[in-house]
Amino acid sequence: MVLPKGKRNNTHMNKSQESDARGFYKNLLLIVEEEKRRISRDLHDETGQIVIALGASLNIIEKELKEGNIDRAIDLINGSRTSIQEIASRMKSMAFTLRPPGLDILGLGAVLREYFSQSTKSSSIKIEFRENLADTKLDKDVEIALYRIIQEAIYNILKHSHAKKVDIDLIVNNRELQVIIRDDGIGFDIEEYKSQNDLTGLGLRGIKERVDILGGTFSIESILGKGTVLKINLPLD
Repeated sequence: MVLPKGKRNNTHMNKSQESDARGFYKNLLLIVEEEKRRISRDLHDETGQIVIALGASLNIIEKELKEGNIDRAIDLINGSRTSIQEIASRMKSMAFTLRPPGLDILGLGAVLREYFSQSTKSSSIKIEFRENLADTKLDKDVEIALYRIIQEAIYNILKHSHAKKVDIDLIVNNRELQVIIRDDGIGFDIEEYKSQNDLTGLGLRGIKERVDILGGTFSIESILGKGTVLKINLPLD
């Protein structure tokens, strides 16, 4: 039986939409898995080593107490207390990273400033942030996606670039949101990474996937010894 023209078109559209949906959820799953790997890595690197050291310290404290070395045991206890405070601080930072509690109340600009403040406390890097979001109401999904994108970019800069300064612009202009992130770090060979088809090491895949889901464009420029510029444009319609 030959389907009427309208039904043939509808069938074709449904297949196209189905393919788009599969691609969307595939990208979404890749992002989720990447975040799970990061959480696992952070738990191991940021807190796991301290917990192991605390366990060893408790064993030494027990030994010192049994031998009557009270002053030595007290010194070790004070050192352990400092380690516990450090773990609490890092866990708080990780919780903030997963979902900033002030995002729904304070907005993206304020939450990013808090994040940058925390980032500069743990490193010597200087971050300058400019934004004009005061009169713009962003969709909640767009806000959290932008937060994750910028977070990933800063994480990469701190880990790989050896930069001393980062400039971040988050500007709304003519129903388009532009993100520009510049650093003065060591840069890298983009063509080499493109030829290897492996952007995972620099976290660029996760950024690109998020930008694609939001219907935006993503570009990166880098020169060895002269830093890197990341540019993102997102439609607000």
